[in-house]
Amino acid sequence: MNRFLAFAWLVVIGTNVAAYYSESTPYLGAVILAGTAYFLFTFPRDVLRLVSFTDYLLALAILVVPILLMLVSDRTFERGEYTSRVAAAFVFVVASVLAMRPELNRTVERAAFAIVVVGTALNLYELFVENNVWSIAPGRSAGFYTNPNISGEALVGYTLVFLMARPGKFSIADLIVIALALLGVFPTFSRAGILAGIALLTLAALMKAERKYFPRIVFGGVAVALLGFAFASFVVGNLNLSEDATIRVLSLIESGGIGDYEEDRGMTALPWLEVAMENPVSGAGVGAIFEMPEGPHNMFLAMMVEYGFVGLAVYLFMIARLIRVAYPADRASSGIVLAFVAWLVIFGFTSHNLLGNPETMPLMGFALARACQIQISRRARQTAATRPQKLTSCEY
Repeated sequence: MNRFLAFAWLVVIGTNVAAYYSESTPYLGAVILAGTAYFLFTFPRDVLRLVSFTDYLLALAILVVPILLMLVSDRTFERGEYTSRVAAAFVFVVASVLAMRPELNRTVERAAFAIVVVGTALNLYELFVENNVWSIAPGRSAGFYTNPNISGEALVGYTLVFLMARPGKFSIADLIVIALALLGVFPTFSRAGILAGIALLTLAALMKAERKYFPRIVFGGVAVALLGFAFASFVVGNLNLSEDATIRVLSLIESGGIGDYEEDRGMTALPWLEVAMENPVSGAGVGAIFEMPEGPHNMFLAMMVEYGFVGLAVYLFMIARLIRVAYPADRASSGIVLAFVAWLVIFGFTSHNLLGNPETMPLMGFALARACQIQISRRARQTAATRPQKLTSCEY
């Protein structure tokens, strides 16, 4: 029963279907609250295990402290701003609790696979059958995520979870899911999503594989790239793309998606950098990035704008701590943590709301739970290593 409920909860959150249909009725809030109440009541010991680690408390504080600052701030916030942050924090806690349960490992893997399948299917439907039935960006698919950039982030992130959560070495099933994810990311025409997907999923494949299988992975990657190129050529040559989508395709073809993209994002971030420098230590306050029509599209800059160098330092410290915890561990244990860090850093240069989207917040929960499991195993080994020494000392 717990497996089914965990699978259903993760898929409903991860595909963003509940949020999409919450315009008139708050389905998303009901799903998150029900899941939080049920799973925290069912697995209370895992909650206590998580909060016994300072790294987990630090990550939780990054999500909770802004809510407390909103309560004492002179600025007026709409109810939706409170509920979205509370929802993100609840999703993080529940996802981390589920990832702590060994019997739910396969459930997390299957939920990630289902999310990728649903997201890809909806994006392809929106591209070939009915444009903008969900997306808010003309000519760019997004599925239930409505925002094509978030769709790209989610598809790449959950594919990483699927790859890293699966036991064993790299297999043909992993290659199929990678191809499926890239197929779903392309219709979003998100340059960050496409480039990050190619880089991160290739890195994940190499992390899982043994060295002797590297040539096969390279061959499979080339095959996927050729199929992707053929698919892209078909889309460009046979579909009437929107102006926005065409510009992004040309950007990928002519400058690798970096040249003009860097210039566009630089022009967007420049005024925000000036705002950050007005209050470099404490920042302009929580919610400041939403006071202008367009945000900074940079997570690191957003942290500095709202919380100053202090907030940015805490955010960077959390990332550094995840790397420090995961790096000495074996690849099977550290894969999800390192993959999430890479996802967070890369998309951090293109998005300013990575910590505010409930649909991708389970990624952070999975990573922090695995980091805590690594520390638990490390403590157990250290304890086991010291016991024989104590016995020898007593006998002596």
